[in-house]
This record gives sequence, C-alpha cells and structure tokens, in this order.
Amino acid sequence: MLTNIALTKIILLIVVVALIPLVVWWMRRHPNVSKTHPDRQRMPKLVAVVGWVFLVLGALMSLVAFTSDDADDPTAFRIASVAIVIGGILFLGVYRNWYVAPEADVVHFRTVLGREERIVYSDIVTYRMTELNGQPNLRVKAGNGVKLALNPNMYDVSPLLAAIRFKEERGRWPLPGEPR
Repeated sequence: MLTNIALTKIILLIVVVALIPLVVWWMRRHPNVSKTHPDRQRMPKLVAVVGWVFLVLGALMSLVAFTSDDADDPTAFRIASVAIVIGGILFLGVYRNWYVAPEADVVHFRTVLGREERIVYSDIVTYRMTELNGQPNLRVKAGNGVKLALNPNMYDVSPLLAAIRFKEERGRWPLPGEPR
C-alpha cells in the first residue's frame, strides 16, 4: 500500500509532467512581444522567470552561506550560491538582450550579448532548415558573416520564409520592395 508521502510524490510528478506541455503550448500561442516595439519578438517569459528564481534562490543561499558559522568549511556552499546568482543574472541578461524583428526585406535582431544586427534577404549566402531536438531550426548567414539561428515555430518569421520560398522558386533573392 502506498504511503501518503509516496502518493503525494506521484501526484506531484503527474501534475508537473502534465503542466510542461501546457506551458509550452501556451508560450507558442502567445508569443512574447515587446510593449515598446510591437514588431520585436522576444524570448519566452519563462526565461525571465527562471532567471529571477535563480537570482532570488542564489541570493538567499548566499545570505546563509556567508553569514552562517555552523559549517566547518562553507567554501563549496559559497561558491555554489555565487554561481547560482551569476546564472540568474545571465538568464536575465539573455532575456533582456535578445529579440528578432522580421520585416518585408530585412530581419533585424539583437544577439544574446546585446549586439544589434540585420540581415537583408538579398544578402543571404546560406540558409539551412534542420531539426534540433524534434523542433525545426532555421540558420541564416549573410555575406558579411552575420548569422541568425532560431526556431521558426516559436517566432513568426514569415517574411523571411517567404523570401526563402521566392529564392527556391525563382533561383534568386527578391529585390527590395518586390512582391513575394
């Protein structure tokens, strides 16, 4: 017979396993769009939530690690707490920096390091659609070396995909302003 603790663990596991696909479905149905720039699509808000969780938990761990006198050697605990705080800061930085904004003839984006880039569709040298962990992954490289890789199911890059279809049908990239 199952004890209350085992039953609680099983129910919690079932809830978590059922909740993950629901969260993924919700993130795809409701993309994260910047409020100040509605044309910019950002990373899912879950990235920011994870960053804040790491930051808060790491700060609490740091508070305990650096103020407690009970441990014989708190060095490992201190290193772990600082690493978790740094991880939270990195998640928040990546969330704040990255965006993609496809337009009719160009795609503007910002890298996770905060560098603003753009790729004009007629300057694309290579493009490749692959599958990564069961999800499509579009990789585009411009003649000047600028690269963009993203999941086209997660971000609406329909103008870029239309330009790629145009290239495959006609053998050349569309000129700026040319209908697709």
